[in-house]
Amino acid sequence: MQDDNNQQRQSPPRHFLLMHNPTKTTHLGTLLRCAAAFRAHQVLIVGHDKFNAQGSFGSHLYLDIVAFPSWECVVDYLKRGANDDGAHHDIITDAASAAHQTSTIDSSEDNRIPIVGISGAYGGDECIFSSDGVAVYEDADTGYATLSPRDAISSKEKKQKELPHKSYPIHTRPFSSDVCFLLSKDKRGLPVSHARICDSYVHVPQICFDADDSGTDAQLNTLEKIPRIIQSTLLETATIYSIVLHHFSAWANYNERNFAENQKFIKDTKSNMRRRLCRRYGENITTKAKDANNDLQTEGELIFEQSEGVFASDY
Repeated sequence: MQDDNNQQRQSPPRHFLLMHNPTKTTHLGTLLRCAAAFRAHQVLIVGHDKFNAQGSFGSHLYLDIVAFPSWECVVDYLKRGANDDGAHHDIITDAASAAHQTSTIDSSEDNRIPIVGISGAYGGDECIFSSDGVAVYEDADTGYATLSPRDAISSKEKKQKELPHKSYPIHTRPFSSDVCFLLSKDKRGLPVSHARICDSYVHVPQICFDADDSGTDAQLNTLEKIPRIIQSTLLETATIYSIVLHHFSAWANYNERNFAENQKFIKDTKSNMRRRLCRRYGENITTKAKDANNDLQTEGELIFEQSEGVFASDY
């Protein structure tokens, strides 16, 4: 049914990448290169509007990267279908403004883009591969979301706190429309505060090679009948993200890229305005585009920005 819906669309479903950018030196180059390779519609970052693009090899120039001042702001943007008309509205700065803007802007469920959290790579028994999905828990010790029940009850004083949505193995391709993938650079996965804004989760399942049946784990298995699910460290974040995008692009019927004469993939068209590292949500990019050719000297500091020695226009 999902594939039939894809064929009825005039254009394939879009995918977005959502990440936290806590500092101006956060290294996002490798992840941006993956997003560009799989034709991400937009990259949404929360926090600073500068970052370290080293490792992108110029691929960030082919992406529309938008910086948001808060998580509430980006969630509202996705509720409105990632409509760029929102860039002409004032940025939400408090709860009263948010309530007023929500009441005046169309936020119908038809346009809403769901946020799908990437839980990471997990090894385990058959349950980790099941299309029924597995529960996602809050790890009170680390402050991160986990698929492992053991982490959620690491001490007798703590109780399992289960998040409302399940995580599904990526090979089941649980998609039905446009998707915004929420990704954490931390190997421990998604912080609980970020996981709570997700509508669902996906994970990369693996066979569990590092099972430990001794001590406390064996006792938990016997007494609590807890399924064995262990977070895997075999894959890095960029690899996990690429596996997720492979399955999404295959489900969405994306056309495979062609090779040029130099045996490199043919890239998308690059816009001059995208020579910036990113654009800030809420700024009038239409006006800037009209004035760019007439006043490059005045707007130079906006079009070309530098982050820790890596120039935004460098390859």
